[in-house]
Amino acid sequence: MRTLSSLRTLRSLRHRNFRLLLEGALISSSGDFMQNVAQGWLVWELTRSPFFLGLVGFFDTLPRLLIGAVGGAIADRFDRRRVLMITQTLAMVQAIIYWLAVYFKVILLWHIIVLTFFLGAVNTVNQTARQSLVNSMVPSEELLNAIGLQSSVFNLSKVLGPSAGGLIISLIGIAGCFFLNALSFLALIFNLYLMELLPWERRSVKQGLWEDIKEGYTHLRSNRVIFYIVSLSYILALAGAPYNRFIPMFATNILHVGPSGFGLLMAAPGLGATGAALVLASLGNLRPGIAWICFCVLGFAFFLALFAFSHSFIFSLMLLALVGFCQIAARASSNTAIQVETPPNLLGRVLSLFFMDRGLWSLGGLLMGGAASIIGIDWTFAACASVCAIAAGGLLWAISRRPVKVTPVAW
Repeated sequence: MRTLSSLRTLRSLRHRNFRLLLEGALISSSGDFMQNVAQGWLVWELTRSPFFLGLVGFFDTLPRLLIGAVGGAIADRFDRRRVLMITQTLAMVQAIIYWLAVYFKVILLWHIIVLTFFLGAVNTVNQTARQSLVNSMVPSEELLNAIGLQSSVFNLSKVLGPSAGGLIISLIGIAGCFFLNALSFLALIFNLYLMELLPWERRSVKQGLWEDIKEGYTHLRSNRVIFYIVSLSYILALAGAPYNRFIPMFATNILHVGPSGFGLLMAAPGLGATGAALVLASLGNLRPGIAWICFCVLGFAFFLALFAFSHSFIFSLMLLALVGFCQIAARASSNTAIQVETPPNLLGRVLSLFFMDRGLWSLGGLLMGGAASIIGIDWTFAACASVCAIAAGGLLWAISRRPVKVTPVAW
């Protein structure tokens, strides 16, 4: 029975192209999160300011708002594999520049902001193209499984990257994290080259880029399922998701741990998220709906509020793992529901509007950083958790009064 359950959980891996994508993504994403740890620690060492932590986070995710919809149109217009190879190469160049600036001790805060904004723009296109590519690699009945496995790999990298990042900072310094991240991009670029995909068919473009974007937005507004899910993700992005930007404050000011402890705190949400993604991947017959997503958001809010007032390192690790579990359960379920509800020719544009919630992390990070400077980081987290809980509870109440009709799909 255990063998059958494992085979069901991993069934999407029998598709070679999807397997190559996951293998490369695990290495590349681990490098990304290792760089995130190094960047957060670097900013904190340079400024000792929660506001500047939020400011760097703002420029990291601002491109999601500015060019998020453009990234979706690009994913629908061009060969998605080629788009991914270009974005991975550009991200590697960014990491090399970062490494050289830190190694030669010429890095300044404005350098960090510029490099962060550039990578945010690259990742805006990269994420939409990669998620859209998955849809063409597996049959529709295995989509939830594939998204679950992809989320598990992504969040496993949240464990491996920060854990390794904290250790590398302790042993050889911050610059080493940027150098190793630059090397990590080669894995995904090589695996993309190895894929055997059907020849890309150019879509006959009869309208401009702006009309493409409007078409995706019109579909989102006309579909209540997608509209409700995207709206809730925007609220979560403003009031809850940027919490990880402020883990350095908890590590040094509240829990009093060094780089290694900080790395573990950053890794804990990834550990919980990996577990959630594997659970979703094993539930082949689950059709994620709005109610399920709302309950996941309520769990996220509850555990985040508890973490806000924890002074125990071990208890904080457990709570952050549960925060990560609920967050990725909500996000992976939302991703699956949106892909089921969206026609393939609109998928890149609709997904880009969903992923624009990452752009709101920029505003949310600034708001949380400003609030933390006034009322403290613990009360800020508690207030943000309350907003998320109210939004999810309100949506549950709304759909109970007016049920949402979903598209029938055979799972």
